[in-house]
Amino acid sequence: MIPRKLPPLPPIRDLIRVYGLSADQKFSQNFILDKNVTDTIVQHAKISVKDDLVVEVGPGPGLLTRSILDAGAKRVVVVEKDARFVPTLQQLAEASDHRLGFIMGDALTLDHSEIFKKAATIPNFEQSVSSLDIASSASISPVSESLTESEEGNWTPLDDRHATVRLLGNLPFGIASPLLIQWLKMMALRQGIFQGDNRVSMTLMFQKEVAERIVAKPNSEHRSRLSVMAQSICDVKMAYKLPAGVFVPKPKVDAAVVHFERKMEPLVPGSLDRLEDVARFYFNKRRKTMGHNTNRMAKAEPGVRPILDEWISEGNWDMNMRTQEVTTEQFCALACKLEQKNLIIPLT
Repeated sequence: MIPRKLPPLPPIRDLIRVYGLSADQKFSQNFILDKNVTDTIVQHAKISVKDDLVVEVGPGPGLLTRSILDAGAKRVVVVEKDARFVPTLQQLAEASDHRLGFIMGDALTLDHSEIFKKAATIPNFEQSVSSLDIASSASISPVSESLTESEEGNWTPLDDRHATVRLLGNLPFGIASPLLIQWLKMMALRQGIFQGDNRVSMTLMFQKEVAERIVAKPNSEHRSRLSVMAQSICDVKMAYKLPAGVFVPKPKVDAAVVHFERKMEPLVPGSLDRLEDVARFYFNKRRKTMGHNTNRMAKAEPGVRPILDEWISEGNWDMNMRTQEVTTEQFCALACKLEQKNLIIPLT
């Protein structure tokens, strides 16, 4: 069975009014109400019926979710922290022939096994909000009886270690960077939804300034720790820029969507922790030369001195360069060398 497009649904703007879903600044919420915009985001995510699973973080009232389902996604799991959106998500699940399951929880602390457990129930959509005191959602029920035997036969089970997964999110600006770093580290260690041989791409929305840091190349004024970490494991590109005016309420800054594809051969094998420490140390004094910062590191942690002296003697970088001029490959090579010696990197 090829999932069909959604039937006509009430405009998101009307649902927000009916359910009193004003944006909650506690959750850094800013809604998109133009489906042309969310359709474009989904196009950049390259979603198709061939994908095994689409995961969306922070669906809110669900317009991006509608675009995902309309693109043909056959199995969608959304993670939402704000219980006020249960009615709209429930309505969307029912309208989608129950291709949609939702988990109420915080993406920063969520056990990713819950995502696969929820995905395994699709199309047998089950209540996923029992841990919350939201009695009004108690009417959510399994729908396996509503599917014909032939329809059930066309739904293949999810292999959670050999799956094609798309991760999307209009991320709350307040947690976007820490959430990205968490996912990059999980990707590096093949944990959570990134486990096994899963092929996972990410299409995520950030403040424009943060997006510029993520995609910044050497010599860019936006070059940062985020640039190095993201580009060590992913090919990244700025996919779509959104003016502040497309959001309700209108934020003070513009936004941008970044697309991430995991590299076939990451520049750092295993954990990104040492690379993060190295990048943080050097970018803390980004306007200083590499020579200055390298000497500063050696003074702060004497055990590092022999490694750094060897590194310099091999001509691995020009000591007169500024931090933002150093390539991701150079940072990764130094991090790997320090990792081999299990040396601690000072944080400042």
